[in-house]
Amino acid sequence: MTPSMLCSRLSASCLLLASVIAAVPAWADTELRLKTQPITDPVQAFVTVTDEGGDPLAGLTAADFGVTLDGVPVVIQPSDLTLPPAQDPNQKISVIFVMDFSTSVVSNALAAMQDAVIAFIDAMNDGDRVAILKFNGTLGTSIVQEFVAIDHGANSAALEAALMEEYDGDASNIYDALQLGIEHFVAPPNPLPPGPKALILVSDGGENASVATESGVISLANDHGLPIFTVGVGNFTTTNRLRLLTTVAEQTGADFLPAPTDEDIAVGYATLFKLLDNEYLLTIASNITDCAVHTLEVAVAGQATPASATFTRRDCDVMPDPFSFISQSGLTTGRMTTSNTVTITGIETDVVIDSSNGTYSIGCNGSFTNSPGTISNGQTVCVRHSTSAEFSATKVTTVAVGGASATFTTTTRSEPSGGGGATGALELLIGLLLLRRRPAGCGEPCQPYQEVLGRTL
Repeated sequence: MTPSMLCSRLSASCLLLASVIAAVPAWADTELRLKTQPITDPVQAFVTVTDEGGDPLAGLTAADFGVTLDGVPVVIQPSDLTLPPAQDPNQKISVIFVMDFSTSVVSNALAAMQDAVIAFIDAMNDGDRVAILKFNGTLGTSIVQEFVAIDHGANSAALEAALMEEYDGDASNIYDALQLGIEHFVAPPNPLPPGPKALILVSDGGENASVATESGVISLANDHGLPIFTVGVGNFTTTNRLRLLTTVAEQTGADFLPAPTDEDIAVGYATLFKLLDNEYLLTIASNITDCAVHTLEVAVAGQATPASATFTRRDCDVMPDPFSFISQSGLTTGRMTTSNTVTITGIETDVVIDSSNGTYSIGCNGSFTNSPGTISNGQTVCVRHSTSAEFSATKVTTVAVGGASATFTTTTRSEPSGGGGATGALELLIGLLLLRRRPAGCGEPCQPYQEVLGRTL
């Protein structure tokens, strides 16, 4: 029996006891997601706290949150805490449903997808904002309903009508749709209220028709602080499709929700609404601008284990400054040859180094390998290979470092005149031996000696 049930049967003093119990969540569970880009903004920690029954826990204050950043305590002031929309009427949810209307999705999940969105809209509070975007390769991308305020009246009915309209077509331009959704957030028809903002993509991840790119969309979303939650429907479990849905969500500070069945779709949307409506927002000032991995922990009063998440503020530069190896020519055939030494600069983190058709050495210390490895900024590298066994022949070794590569080229010397090669050298040796053994005053009988010498000398 919950404290509220007890208090309905006992005295008013029990209400005070119940409020104390709620303020100290002895069995609370905490979920944490982070928004850490752009680096000019503070780190935003979205924290959902639930009781042992899985219900959101209300009434927390800044003093209830203990935060550490890379092990260093961060003091949370009252001004650093924003209450969830469920507790603060001034906080409103603003979402765009980015809906895949390609044949592969419509044939598998249309009714469940529409029903789940309608349930989401019905659960929202007056003043929340919703827009609906549909896409496929045939009809392109379209905002079929701009942002409107939920009123559980005419506006809500307009949203549901837009949702139910047909949008038949094939192919899937997911990145183009997300880009349009972000642009609608950036320039809405009317200013959006304060509160959580998100794009909710429902798709099977079968991208095959976009002009926009994944990296461009993720960068644009992060520049404007917009998480992209993804709901996987239909046949989303293939490697490339699953990777798209998880990557877009994870790299924009959101979550991926797999929904293989109609029931899962309904549960997924209900989970998203519960999340957005009940997340506490901790705003954490940070001067971190590097590309290293950092760790943020959030502990809630009464909870034994803090929630933890790792993040980076930006991508590391893995493109080294230009480097090159000097070509060598006129070399002996079949000879092991080492390049000049170059220093790798311009990278911010360790990157992969690999070679083909030869070996490399980090530090040029005599230890060479052809297996992939890692190299750091400021380290040196040289290349080694055996020259060609043929005369006037070239051999090339390619070394890849991060996002760049360079080649080491060797060319063997020309074939000696008079035949050259092993046969020519043998004739020369025979000729010299014959010359030393030639009889004094040799005349006509010595002609064979002269012929050999003429060919070899």
